[in-house]
Amino acid sequence: MSLRTGGVGWGAFIVLGAASASMMIPPPSTGAETSRFPRWPLESLPIIARISVPNAPDWLAMGFGSVWVVNYRPASVVRIDPSTNRVLTAIPLAGDGCLGIAIAWGMVWVPDCTNHTVVKIDPVTNAIAQLIPVDFHADDEGAFAISDSSLWLFATDSLASAAMLLRVDPNGGRVLARIPVGPGSYVAGADSGALWVSSTHGATIVRVDPGTNTVVSRTPVPVRPKFLTVGRGGVWVLHQQTGSVTHIDSRSGQVVATIAAGVPTPWGDISTGAGAVWVSVNGVPVTRIDPASNTVTHQFAGGSGADAIRFGFASLWVSDHEHGEVWRIDPAKIVRLPSAGPR
Repeated sequence: MSLRTGGVGWGAFIVLGAASASMMIPPPSTGAETSRFPRWPLESLPIIARISVPNAPDWLAMGFGSVWVVNYRPASVVRIDPSTNRVLTAIPLAGDGCLGIAIAWGMVWVPDCTNHTVVKIDPVTNAIAQLIPVDFHADDEGAFAISDSSLWLFATDSLASAAMLLRVDPNGGRVLARIPVGPGSYVAGADSGALWVSSTHGATIVRVDPGTNTVVSRTPVPVRPKFLTVGRGGVWVLHQQTGSVTHIDSRSGQVVATIAAGVPTPWGDISTGAGAVWVSVNGVPVTRIDPASNTVTHQFAGGSGADAIRFGFASLWVSDHEHGEVWRIDPAKIVRLPSAGPR
């Protein structure tokens, strides 16, 4: 995500077993990494439509037949009709939407970092249905999660030396559990059996069992893990410093591969869809990773401002917060490009 935000995706997996809380899974070998892969210029990216969303669109979510976008200036949630590629409405927010946007329980959910609330939006009326006060603290970009009838947010101190994952009742904001996680934890994702948390300063991925509200495993990974998504057979983690992506098996919690994607960035986003893993960062708006081979198949470089990325309505969607646009992209045309493109 941008300077203020991070990214996370959700998938559906069954966790077959739980490791002990003290279990430490060995870090992966990085000797097999490669930095050579097809790179295409931005003009080769098959953009179907550029939808104007002034002035700073970022977070994306798909639901209720629409694309939902968090916009910073003005602070709002924008609803896009994918059948026409037009903005239907913009719902004003009292403060900056942050930490993502999610669809659950017939509503649209957006944390507000200015007022420390979670905003619940009714897609029928396109209006705010409830403001839920939550004592979360995030002084860095991050992402919240929704799972197991709960909201999951962080209370991370200003030095990032300690972090607490909060389990919150979505009806009134009551904190149901406080779970200590790794230092510098700001990003959470969920599957059907676990919460996954990236400890950026601890260089670990923490798995939390929502049944017991306890940490059940910690997986060492390369430095500065941040944004993550769950899908396509695992947990996929984007590393800020190295620009690599770590693939973790969601059943065992073990590292499958570390993929040299060549996108070091303090911001960005990662998601799954259309049979692939997708990464977007400033200057490299789309990177496609094949989850079967754990290799980059296509990458598009150029421009500036691209950030959030999601799949829905048979398309990829990328927010360009610098130019006030949301791009709609045809992933099938990306796959049809030669596998050995220009560099």
